[in-house]
Amino acid sequence: MSAPSGPGPFDPGPEGRATHLVLANDRGQLSLWPVWRQVPAGWSVRFGPAPHRECVAALESGGKPD
Repeated sequence: MSAPSGPGPFDPGPEGRATHLVLANDRGQLSLWPVWRQVPAGWSVRFGPAPHRECVAALESGGKPD
């Protein structure tokens, strides 16, 4: 089996491009999510789309932008 090529869904992606979302579920759990993936049932967008680093910062501040 060969290794997948290209970036993974949680890799930062090109600088400045809106590549990720911060999702939240009804339990208050947060998740970093790539924009090209469908938002799973039971989850909603809390922040984004935004660049990876902004989404990570939002996660670190409880799911809200600085």
